[in-house]
Amino acid sequence: MPGRLLVASTFTVVLTACGTSDDELSYPVPDNICGISVDPDILGRLLHDGDELEQDTGHFSLTEGQICHMYVDGNDSVQGIGDWHESGYELSDHFVGLGRKHLRYSKGGTVASWRSGVITAIPCPGVSEKGDVLTVEVSDIRSDENSRELLEELAPGYFDGYAKRLGCPT
Repeated sequence: MPGRLLVASTFTVVLTACGTSDDELSYPVPDNICGISVDPDILGRLLHDGDELEQDTGHFSLTEGQICHMYVDGNDSVQGIGDWHESGYELSDHFVGLGRKHLRYSKGGTVASWRSGVITAIPCPGVSEKGDVLTVEVSDIRSDENSRELLEELAPGYFDGYAKRLGCPT
């Protein structure tokens, strides 16, 4: 909404190892991706094992477009990306020139997924000077054969949470 003041800040959380069994991660699984709520059971199945999890948004705010890195032992594991586009931008525009293979569209063409990621385009006018359409993506950097299905399960809540956090019209 015009006139709203949002303060940009770096969001970094480090979660360190705890003693767990072999079938669990060695650090506690958060219930969010850089402040956007997600199902921790699904997120835990996407994150990679290691001793330390760190979430880092860098210095960009949500209204500027933000990349949230979830690092495990310093290596990218899961990533959330919000990016702004001008009015009229459609989800299919995202893939122009990318050569992305095996795209699967769902939700009436408003969500697209591939082996390591899922993305949507959300109309969100009047929130950011950067544009009126927000693409929100979540991806598994070191994907495996289960990543697509897990991301498709995790993404709807993440997408909704991102849009609500920004105050996008529903």
